[in-house]
Amino acid sequence: RQGPPDPHSVLGVRPGASPREIRAAFLARCKEVHPDGDPSDPSRHGRFLLLAEAYAALSPPRAPPGAPPS
Repeated sequence: RQGPPDPHSVLGVRPGASPREIRAAFLARCKEVHPDGDPSDPSRHGRFLLLAEAYAALSPPRAPPGAPPS
């Protein structure tokens, strides 16, 4: 059984990449796999979700709305 894919490899960034590099890679890959790019390709939805999960795993946590700034 295989575990979840490494988020770094999904986004195509090296471990230790900066938040800016991670975001840039995410946005670039989104353009490649977004389901709206080719609605006739059902595999795009799954690839897009995998990409979003990898981005969430590598992004710093966000404060909930209304929380005081840190």
